[in-house]
Amino acid sequence: MAEKRYALELDNSEWKEYIEKGLEEPKFRADQICQWLWQKHTDDTEEMTNLSKPLREKLAEKMDFAYPTLAREQRSQDGTRKFLWQLRDGESVESVLMKYSDRLTACISTQVGCPLQCTFCATGLSGFVRNLSAGEIAGQVLAIEKHIGREVNNVVYMGMGEPFLNTDAVLKSVRMLNDPKLRSLGIRHITISTSGVIPGIKALAASGLGVRLAVSLHAADDELRSFLMPVNQTYPAADLRRAMQEYQESTGDRVTIEYALFGGVNDSVERARELVRFLKGIHVFVNLIPFNAVDGRYEKPKAEDVLRFRNILQTAGFETEIRSEQGADIDAACGQLRRKTAGGGSAPLESPAYSLTKADMTPEKRRERPAAAADPRKEGLPRREASKKTPLKPSGGFVAERGKRRKSDRDPQERYRSGKMKEARPSYRGDDEETPRSLRRDARPEREPIQKQEAFPKKSSDEKRGGDKKELRGAAAGRTAGKKTSAKTKRGLDNKPQGAFSKFYGASGGKAKRSKKS
Repeated sequence: MAEKRYALELDNSEWKEYIEKGLEEPKFRADQICQWLWQKHTDDTEEMTNLSKPLREKLAEKMDFAYPTLAREQRSQDGTRKFLWQLRDGESVESVLMKYSDRLTACISTQVGCPLQCTFCATGLSGFVRNLSAGEIAGQVLAIEKHIGREVNNVVYMGMGEPFLNTDAVLKSVRMLNDPKLRSLGIRHITISTSGVIPGIKALAASGLGVRLAVSLHAADDELRSFLMPVNQTYPAADLRRAMQEYQESTGDRVTIEYALFGGVNDSVERARELVRFLKGIHVFVNLIPFNAVDGRYEKPKAEDVLRFRNILQTAGFETEIRSEQGADIDAACGQLRRKTAGGGSAPLESPAYSLTKADMTPEKRRERPAAAADPRKEGLPRREASKKTPLKPSGGFVAERGKRRKSDRDPQERYRSGKMKEARPSYRGDDEETPRSLRRDARPEREPIQKQEAFPKKSSDEKRGGDKKELRGAAAGRTAGKKTSAKTKRGLDNKPQGAFSKFYGASGGKAKRSKKS
């Protein structure tokens, strides 16, 4: 009997071709099948009630609609859930579901295992088995949604494996998730994370998909990055930086920088300044990730070091956030759940565990440390010759060397913010601080000094007596006139400005009638 074809491997156009030529059915049946499979999360042909019974029998005979099978699940106190999925050939991969406010983000895998052997990653400890197909990659999203009974809002390719070592299947799975007739997930809700495989970055830029790109950097220095991530020996940091610039020129999209902080290894002030110099000229968003310990290989960074690192980046003008730790109590780091034994214990390490300290990695401590015999545990860490070392100087921006203040007379064009050059700001000061104020271009005209006047000038006794007599004569004249006041005079009196009290309560309400006796 021929092996069944996997239904999740076919996109909408492939379904139409198979329905028309392989099953001799009208093309519109393809849209119906895709709706059941991708939107209604149905993997049983008997539930596809708008299909004819003969067609359902043909599909059940020739196609395999099964989603990945849930082998194990872990739940964290913070709501994070981790799934171990069993594939059709018995291999297993992991997915993580994270909750941020009211949004659900699914982190999915692209390979069974990983060949990159990053020293901090649990996935690489188990070795590499095979690439996943496009259907197996996208099927993790469908399996999660069917299991929880809700749709996810975002998908990130940050699980097991390197996506750009499986580029064709990854890009096809993105198209299927984005297709309105399949999963219909917005393209800006999909992110692909790479450890720096440059051909994959170029392929993503050429695809025109518009998916978001994240780069796992973790160090801006070739020596340290090559130790943490051996892929740096194939694609050095300088080449990776040029690839990010070309990607940005081609797509116009901002790049997310993933930077995991390991206690005493890459969380110092010097490492933060290295990162600032490395990212200058690139529009990026920096995501700082306090390390989630794996088998005791590295230490968790101190809170004050994480905050200091972030402040340096923000001072230099880069948008930076600290990713909240999730799933630490359920082994949420990629590969940990898969490496658990059947009895629930941790599997032994297949690779030697490195435990680096601040004394090993900080440049100042290296210079202070006397020469000693080579340690076989640290032979994997390359060393530079002392004669070749040159002191690093900042290449610009808001960060200056330690102990020196930034020069105020520097050309404003050299300043940058988040990798973008800022226009020169207009000067609101004079040409020179020594120039007299009256000769500066922006100097205001000097005013004559205001003569101090008394708010209530005092009157002499003669003036007071004269004023009182005038008021008495005016009052007597008013009583004599009585009702003979002309209409014109009345209008003139009514138009006189009223006080605050009269304006508030009304001009007519405050007048009292005089008695005839008075």
